Amino acid sequence: MNIRIAEELDVPALAELYQTTVLAVAPQHYSPEQTQMWASFASDTDNFQKFILNATTFIATDERGILGFAGITEDGHVTATYVRSDLIRQGIGSILMEKILEYAHLHKIRRLYAEASEFSLGLFQKFGFHIYDTEIVNRQGVLFRRYIVERS
Repeated sequence: MNIRIAEELDVPALAELYQTTVLAVAPQHYSPEQTQMWASFASDTDNFQKFILNATTFIATDERGILGFAGITEDGHVTATYVRSDLIRQGIGSILMEKILEYAHLHKIRRLYAEASEFSLGLFQKFGFHIYDTEIVNRQGVLFRRYIVERS
């Protein structure tokens, strides 16, 4: 497996992975309306590109293509952790999270934080993040509960 930083040319493939993963995994924890709203973010080309490129987004690849991605900003915000839906629970998310932690260490980022979903919360907790709050967000009239997690 190789890890590299996302480039503009990667954005369409990352959007497809994001949408496919959300549509496959979210129904285990979220309503159909929530799932569709969440997945639709990948179709918002400009904002999705900013989501990927305004952070340092690491991409895991191998001969099968892109396996997953995870992003972090300079202030320690972990913006994304997504793994291809057919490869979840095979260690790819952990490898990407280790890369995020390595980046934070090298850049002397003392506090990491994220908004975790029901299905990403376990990964964050595995790497020492703890819940310090929850929030309800409204996306075009669709409400979502997110866990605000941090690691110092």
